[in-house]
Amino acid sequence: MIELGAFETEVRDLHAFFERWFAGTAEPSELERLDVLDESFQMIGPDGHLHAVDQVRSTIEDAYGRRTLQIAIRNVSVHPVAPVGMYEEWQTIDGRKTGRISSAVMMSDPSAPNGLRWMHLQETWLPDARP
Repeated sequence: MIELGAFETEVRDLHAFFERWFAGTAEPSELERLDVLDESFQMIGPDGHLHAVDQVRSTIEDAYGRRTLQIAIRNVSVHPVAPVGMYEEWQTIDGRKTGRISSAVMMSDPSAPNGLRWMHLQETWLPDARP
């Protein structure tokens, strides 16, 4: 399990870096702060696009000094560590097709039908596939 205090500190510190970086008040050497992103890191933006770590790093690096940004972090909580999966889900309801990309956190549970229990689901509409 992730300890809440350490998690909250990391979230707040990284976002404080983003504020400084985008404002151009961070030192260029502070870009190493992004080393906390694993080489397999992927981000699903709110627009539904999937971004690999190299794209995320490049986008942040290119944004140096380009905007004034204020970030508020609220309602921080942690969840038990579990395997995370990602998938696209497409639905057709009454002839209307929709698509979403989802991230799911699951925990092992031998009593569940497939040995896994859903713990968290994050869904984002795919571009041009909203209801």
